[in-house]
Amino acid sequence: MTKPKLDACEQRWVSKLAPYTFDLKHIPGTKNTVADALSRDPFATTVGHRLITEHYSHLLAEAEDVSNDGIQDTFRLKVQCHRLKKPSRISTSSQVSPTRQPCDTVAVKALLDAHDQWDSAAETRAVELFQSVQDLLTQGQVSLPVFSLEELQRSQELDVTISRLMPFVIRKRRPSRRERAGLDSKALVLLKQWDRLHIQNGVLFRVIKDPLSKQKRHQFVLPESLKDKALHGIHDVAGHQGQARTLHLARQRFFWPKMESDVRDYVKCCPRCILAKTPDPSARAPLESIRTSFPMELVCLDFWSAEDSKQRSVDVLVLTDHFTKLAHAFPCTNQTAQQVAKKLWDHVFCVYGFPERIHSDQGANFESELIAELLKLSGVSKSHTTAYHPMGNGGTERFNRTLGSMLRSLPLREKHKWPQQVQTLTFAYNATIHETTGYAPFQLMFGRIPRLPVDVMFKQVLHDPVIVDHKSYVTTLISHLNEAARIAQTHALKEQDKQAKGYNKKVKGTHLNVGDRVLIANKGEKGKKKLADKWDPTVYTVKDRNLQTHTYRLEDNKGKAKIVHRNLVLDISFLPVVASEKELCDTENEDGSSVTNSLDSLEEENSEEGTSAWVMSESADVESQASLSEEQSELDLSSQDAAELNPEELSAYELSQCA
Repeated sequence: MTKPKLDACEQRWVSKLAPYTFDLKHIPGTKNTVADALSRDPFATTVGHRLITEHYSHLLAEAEDVSNDGIQDTFRLKVQCHRLKKPSRISTSSQVSPTRQPCDTVAVKALLDAHDQWDSAAETRAVELFQSVQDLLTQGQVSLPVFSLEELQRSQELDVTISRLMPFVIRKRRPSRRERAGLDSKALVLLKQWDRLHIQNGVLFRVIKDPLSKQKRHQFVLPESLKDKALHGIHDVAGHQGQARTLHLARQRFFWPKMESDVRDYVKCCPRCILAKTPDPSARAPLESIRTSFPMELVCLDFWSAEDSKQRSVDVLVLTDHFTKLAHAFPCTNQTAQQVAKKLWDHVFCVYGFPERIHSDQGANFESELIAELLKLSGVSKSHTTAYHPMGNGGTERFNRTLGSMLRSLPLREKHKWPQQVQTLTFAYNATIHETTGYAPFQLMFGRIPRLPVDVMFKQVLHDPVIVDHKSYVTTLISHLNEAARIAQTHALKEQDKQAKGYNKKVKGTHLNVGDRVLIANKGEKGKKKLADKWDPTVYTVKDRNLQTHTYRLEDNKGKAKIVHRNLVLDISFLPVVASEKELCDTENEDGSSVTNSLDSLEEENSEEGTSAWVMSESADVESQASLSEEQSELDLSSQDAAELNPEELSAYELSQCA
């Protein structure tokens, strides 16, 4: 307190103690008995602790001299101590006797016997714990209803449309023209599926052949009474995904007249989707797609962040496999390289094996020496995007937006604990079809369709093939995976070409020539940037270019070089108005630089402060990088998943190769 200079910790002590009047006195450690006693274990041991830790025979030997009344009084005082009033001068016997009640000796003996047989009673305690947890369900939280086979039969028998058609299907006789005249429009729609209708275990199914796997699929003919529950299961419970994904889940399991229009109307009118999802921005960047041919050939990384219920930022490491589109999201304590390395090793390398290449942005956590050493030891190559160009990691950035939409669509009572829902929603995403491959990522990676909560509800609907032994399973799995990989690759190439063709129609001024003078987008300023300039005033000259990746190497008048994507470069000859020259001059005057009335003088100006934050360095701030990448993603990314709103407006979108 009397030092001439105080460090930060001592200054905090002074600020805390400033309101008080006190004197500092030193107490030797041998005399500081209060603090010493607080740091030690208590001398007395509670009865509950002894019952758990000590053997029953030892306790019984110690309690031989204690009478039955003493044991009853001890238990009674332990349980009813909060009922006793402030002690008075009345004797103990008169104070206890009015509340004295006979104690159940059988219950006491059973309790002590249970502690004596602690190991053998483990199964009983586990069952009791499971039952107690079920009793602690919060009010309003109910488990999924499971429909029995009898309930499914009864629901079809009570349905007006299905019940009129069931007798004909049972007798395997088509209704005559006179009988068809008495059927309604929905029954006539079902009648058109006559060759596909089949009754199994008293339940009506529609048997179709899967267009991709060419295998038979049983669709449960859904009665009107169960339609709301089925729609809730394939949309609300499955993460509030778009129309195409929800319709895919419905076609895998159910059939009813006008199913497609009902599903699209349900998704379109979903209150959570209306409140949580926004239209996608228009695309305007050139597109060059990366081609992959097998799983784990290219794994893409990125960080996604959001606030929890306590307004603390929670970082989520997102990984996507470029070929299968399988996604994973792992909440992390921070965005350090140590966290990235641990998640990669524990959840990727030790589960799927070493990938061929890792792709990410230029964040310091991904470009650190620790990650470089880990990838070197694992034999994994590394690539990264150009600075401030999230489209170079487009698949992961697109999944980030999908994950955010799914989390925003959660009910309000569950949204405050969204970190616990990340794994569940990611699994739901992997279980639905991906537009690029035509397969669900889970099925393309593992060769089977996963079970969802809706399958638990309609468990009698599932008809999975029975595998006899391991050899036949492996043979079938390899055959299905090879066929699925071939179809997915063909479908992906077709979709990428289609997306690129439609996307590049909007591209203007794609290429720049060596020697052109350009401006760079102003991405260095932090904050919301509502009043910031869109372009940095420093003039750069094009020194080299890569037309395959649309990247350019630029130099200013001081020789400082940058590698920038075409989306962030503006040819100075395409400036819309001449007055912009005056605005650039005003900006330079504010920075203290000399300005002339011509654009040529811009090359001699000092703009180091305006562009220093835009330099592609490994020491870039990670949180700023993630925030800027997220904003650029909302402006530049086209909707690979645009079928959530309008399938006809599917925009071109894929990863672009880094320089």
